[in-house]
Amino acid sequence: MSVSIRITLSILMAIWCVGFFFEWLIPLNEKLLTLLPFLHQTYSLICHQQKVKLITHNGFESLVCSRCAGIYIGLLAGSIFSLFKIPHRNPKIKVLAMCIAIMLLDIAAYSVGIYQYSKLIAFITGFLLGSVAFSYFYNGLIQLFNEFIKPR
Repeated sequence: MSVSIRITLSILMAIWCVGFFFEWLIPLNEKLLTLLPFLHQTYSLICHQQKVKLITHNGFESLVCSRCAGIYIGLLAGSIFSLFKIPHRNPKIKVLAMCIAIMLLDIAAYSVGIYQYSKLIAFITGFLLGSVAFSYFYNGLIQLFNEFIKPR
């Protein structure tokens, strides 16, 4: 994939990530408040948005939970990394499986009451999964583009 496509992918991921911190931008221009219901509804399609799991700062809340924020910021980090080093064509599934297992272990430990929910741990496990998952996403896009370009 060309550098311009990787740059476009990084920009789109950055816009997506800024979007779920949109509420924090409202003090810069109160007219932005009109977009908040639309964005809240949009992000509710991909995240449960439970209040206790949202990232909060100065009274403002993210539009996704800590784990989802970690996943998407991990994808953004992976996309930025791809600008400097193209992801391996055939990443090992074991790495992805380990990241999923770590995240599921955190979810299970919290669910059975081993420890209280930690936004930081949720963010880190999400980030780990997102950053590894980017190479799979990237390679899937390459295969999709090749299907469209391949002569019939």
